[in-house]
Amino acid sequence: MNKQNSNYSRVKRQQPGKRPVKRRRPLPKKVKRGGPIGTFFKRVFLSLIILLEIGIALGATLFFMYAKNAPALSEQNLRSSGTTTFYDADNKKIMSLGTENRRYVSSSQIPQQLKDAVVSIEDRRFYKHHGIDPIRIAGAAIANVTGSSSGLQGGSTLDQQLIKLSYFSTKRSDQTLKRKAQEAWLALKLDNAYSKDQILTFYVNKVFMGFGNYGMQTAAHYYYGKSLNQLDLSQTALIAGIPNAPTDYNPYSNPKLATQRRNEVLNAMVENKKITTAQAEQAEAENISTGLVQEHNNQNTNNNEKVADPYIKQVIEDLKSKGYNPYTNSLKVYTNLNMKVQQHLYQLANT
Repeated sequence: MNKQNSNYSRVKRQQPGKRPVKRRRPLPKKVKRGGPIGTFFKRVFLSLIILLEIGIALGATLFFMYAKNAPALSEQNLRSSGTTTFYDADNKKIMSLGTENRRYVSSSQIPQQLKDAVVSIEDRRFYKHHGIDPIRIAGAAIANVTGSSSGLQGGSTLDQQLIKLSYFSTKRSDQTLKRKAQEAWLALKLDNAYSKDQILTFYVNKVFMGFGNYGMQTAAHYYYGKSLNQLDLSQTALIAGIPNAPTDYNPYSNPKLATQRRNEVLNAMVENKKITTAQAEQAEAENISTGLVQEHNNQNTNNNEKVADPYIKQVIEDLKSKGYNPYTNSLKVYTNLNMKVQQHLYQLANT
């Protein structure tokens, strides 16, 4: 009887249609990971992010404040002023007129080999960036910190270098944050307003090449007595490398440094896949003095300027009356002046 009652009780607790009541186990308490130390680092990390965002916002504000006062971009500043050259009756040069000695060269007259050399040594990502190159800037910064820079390229693009030459002083003391911001802003505008080929042409005609010469066409005639399209690979590499330091890389007084720089340009062209290793080695084997014009008689030119000055003044007035500006246009003026007679008259008037 007790047994039956026991079974009856068990069945009664498990009535049909009702699920047995399951007791829930208490949930485990969450364990705090890291403790006070983890919380501290989390707060520090969040604080750094906030400070970074504030720094970026302040930097952007300062950048646009400086950029707002940047000079206006104009082709007149970018395009180099020309030089007018006067010749006597024997087609010999009397003098050049202008603030700079420069032979302007158009894009179609610039050999592709020179374009490849300039881009390879100065701005390998020239055709990829839009005036400024964050990757290049970061690479230059890392190289400066680690001391691993090869010395071939800095942080400035060709666009920035052209802006610097056209609008700002190249002195280190003038390289302020304000000027850097304006330089970057104008480089962005430059890349948006002109094609890459136009920018490269401006640069080739703008750079200082030593001995009072501006532009690579001028340098080709000064150093080799030839046009750019007549230079071989070795000579082209030398011309492309001079603007970085015209005095140091002067082939007349510093042939050793000039040779090193030429070879740097050739190696950069190999790395940029513009020439083969065999071509570079052949060009490196050429003596740096090969083809150089050995003498420049500047003293004789200066004497001609002094002797012919009264006559040249009359020619300038005649040019102006015909609508020419010898100070801004690139002119070749052939005169009927006999320098021997002029020299004799000058001596009579001054003795």
